[in-house]
Order: sequence, then C-alpha cells, then structure tokens
Amino acid sequence: MGLKEGDLVITLLKVESIQAVVGLEEGMIGVITEAEPIFDAQRVYGVVINGKEYYLFEDEVKKLEEEC
Repeated sequence: MGLKEGDLVITLLKVESIQAVVGLEEGMIGVITEAEPIFDAQRVYGVVINGKEYYLFEDEVKKLEEEC
C-alpha cells in the first residue's frame, strides 16, 4: 500500500469487527504515526484517530487521496 508517517487514512468496514478495539467504525479519519512494524508477516500501522493511537493492519485502512 505504501503508507508512510503523516499520511491521512480512512478506516474500512473491517475495523468494526475487531473485538479488542471498541469505538472504531468505518469512515473514521486518522493519521499514520508508525509504518514499520510487521506482525505475522503483515504490515501494521500506528494510526491516531481522535487523539488515541491504534495499531491496524494494512487491510483495515485506506489512504485518503488528495482531491485537487
């Protein structure tokens, strides 16, 4: 996916099924704070949403495209 620190992302529907995280819904906007960790051969991203940091797999977020 090629996300890097500072990129804006939007959460996908899949985050609503994460049992360990309460309150995340599809369509929430966050900013990438970490892009290096890998868990179980998948990239994990630190994402700050509403002042709280979450660690989400790359298939749970999508980069917001700039509209110019």
